[in-house]
Amino acid sequence: MKAARTDTLTSQQAPIELYSEDSGSWMITDSPQDESPFPMVYEDQKMRYVYDDYIEGGALRSGSTPKLFSRQYFGLVAQYAGVGFIDGVLPNVIYPFLQNYLNLPGSQTTTAFVLVQMPWSFKVFYGIISDCFPIWGYRRRPYILGGWIFALIMLLMLSFTPDSKPYFTNPDYRDVKPEDYTPEIIATINYDAVNDGSVYIIPMMGCAFGYLLSDVCADGIVVELAQREPYEVRGNTQTVIYTTRTVFNMLAYILLGFCFNGEEYGGDFDFSLSFPMLMLIVTIVLAPIVPVTWFFLHEEKNAFAMNFNHYMHTLWDIIKTRAVYQYIAYQFFSGIFASFTYLSKNPIMRNWADVSPIQEKVGGLLSTGVYATSIYFAGNYGRSWDWRRTAAVTMVCYVSLDAFVKLLTIWNIIRSPYFWLGIPILEQIPLGVIFIVSSFIIVELATEGHEGAIRSKLAP
Repeated sequence: MKAARTDTLTSQQAPIELYSEDSGSWMITDSPQDESPFPMVYEDQKMRYVYDDYIEGGALRSGSTPKLFSRQYFGLVAQYAGVGFIDGVLPNVIYPFLQNYLNLPGSQTTTAFVLVQMPWSFKVFYGIISDCFPIWGYRRRPYILGGWIFALIMLLMLSFTPDSKPYFTNPDYRDVKPEDYTPEIIATINYDAVNDGSVYIIPMMGCAFGYLLSDVCADGIVVELAQREPYEVRGNTQTVIYTTRTVFNMLAYILLGFCFNGEEYGGDFDFSLSFPMLMLIVTIVLAPIVPVTWFFLHEEKNAFAMNFNHYMHTLWDIIKTRAVYQYIAYQFFSGIFASFTYLSKNPIMRNWADVSPIQEKVGGLLSTGVYATSIYFAGNYGRSWDWRRTAAVTMVCYVSLDAFVKLLTIWNIIRSPYFWLGIPILEQIPLGVIFIVSSFIIVELATEGHEGAIRSKLAP
């Protein structure tokens, strides 16, 4: 152990600075018996890195500034292109296919949406696994590869699932009220269609589990690269990859809007793809990401596997710091209040707001474009903004806009597809701003060796 040196902190007891031979870094503690191995110092009860002052440019860890479009890291950008594309397809086929084509009730379509989004609740476990259990000496790449292979298998299952007949074999009867059905109309209805929902929902959920694993492990690499950026350009990595992800989200909207908008899906076009054909196209588009992941994504090989008990002990030490647990509390409560849903959302959109699938996709496309623009703007010009004030302002703006459009539609003051879809486009501005600002906070808080878990735990 090197000679100890003391600095003046806000605590009454002078801290002791120790050198960890295992991690090759300094740690400041209040007691020589403290065995927490991550380098941090409590100053005004905030967490910061001890080596912040020693790396040129204020970077959080050593290493050259990453070039994302180089051969070493192009594969990382491709990860977010793939995640953006598939994440733009799966949740957005629920309304035209499950609601309009199979005519599932609102409770089942809402359940389907929850099941497709449910894997995101397990991302912290993926992060812990990739942090602790390297495969062939790599903590990220094998898991990314495995996640995409599993997702592609699920997509192939959907591609080769026999196409069900629509509930309304004659789309002209879609708007007829059930009490007005005549024997002629009843003879054209396929009542068995509502029993086919689970055949599609389960593989969609499995696909989400697969690409989520890839996304979480890619996030760990993002944290590592972002911490190597000098202070002046810190945040550039997140801005590039999340803008890329959102742009490919837009491409998914274009595909669905123009190729999945036939009359059987509640749209106006006289042509459309079948659901299995759509899934086959998505599979073909995503298939190249498997070789790209292995050959165009650099990761240092590390034969050392961290002891799981030691890892969880240090992770708990990190979570107990004031900056981290306050941010976790913010994400938890804001997530709860922002995630309230209601079973009648899709029926209201179809029956009261009279939204067609093409209008929904165009609205989603514009919303995604505004979201991408807000991410790019805040990522380049909002690095010095006050994070707390930004969170408060964006939350108030989002809730106000959302309440405005929902309440006026429900109470039959304004019922228009343009009103229902138009105002939420503006909601993407505060959502994009707080999303990218949150990613800045996470990079500042993540510690070396815990990138996957911290990023997954703190991410919105």
